[in-house]
Amino acid sequence: MTVRGGSALAGIVMAVLLLGACVGPGKPKVDKARVAELNTRLGLEYLQQDRPDLAKVKLDRALEARPRSAAVNWANALLYEKLGDMEKAEAFYRKAVKYDPDSAEAHNNFGAFLCKRGRANEGVKHFDKAAANTVYPTPEYALTNAGVCLLEAGDDVEAEAYFRKALDRNPRHASALYQMALLTYRQKRYLSSRAYRERLSAVMKGPQPKVLWLCVVTERAMDNFNEADRCEKELKTRFPASEEASSLY
Repeated sequence: MTVRGGSALAGIVMAVLLLGACVGPGKPKVDKARVAELNTRLGLEYLQQDRPDLAKVKLDRALEARPRSAAVNWANALLYEKLGDMEKAEAFYRKAVKYDPDSAEAHNNFGAFLCKRGRANEGVKHFDKAAANTVYPTPEYALTNAGVCLLEAGDDVEAEAYFRKALDRNPRHASALYQMALLTYRQKRYLSSRAYRERLSAVMKGPQPKVLWLCVVTERAMDNFNEADRCEKELKTRFPASEEASSLY
């Protein structure tokens, strides 16, 4: 439901204005579903632009038009999370999954919200529901999110299981490959870490600081100093201002 670009935003504004313009005798006929959809899209766009005041105006209108819409409610949840009102945010997330229990987006967002609040067990249940949706095109994202949530909760074993599930769904999923490369490095399973890093490099469009850093530390740990030096040189040449490069000085 996200749109990009000023012209796209202007087009949505015009569409919202036109919804009430086609009037006949008496009151204008308003398509409430369309009002909710367009105002939700506008609200999300304003959130992306870090303009929560304008986002609230649009999302209030969307909520007035369709208060039982899952999409409208999870968009409002994002708004109140941005505003720092976690109680309202959680209430809107709960409404979103209540009104549409099959909404993978709502479950995925709610899962992330709960994990950030330190409620990993609850969060993972919502990631599971998102991934179980047979029409959700990217279940690997929800499964990887679950793994990250469990990592932050200190459960490396279950986290790895979720990363593997994500890679079973999509062997080229970059985020899961990176998490596995990082996890196995921390566990001193260096050959496995290298294998995941090489798979990750094969699917990336170009080098990234965190992957080059991982190359340096993993290859150093295996006394492969030539490769470690190569990766360090590339990291410092391509990304001299990165945190990863600074950490190696």
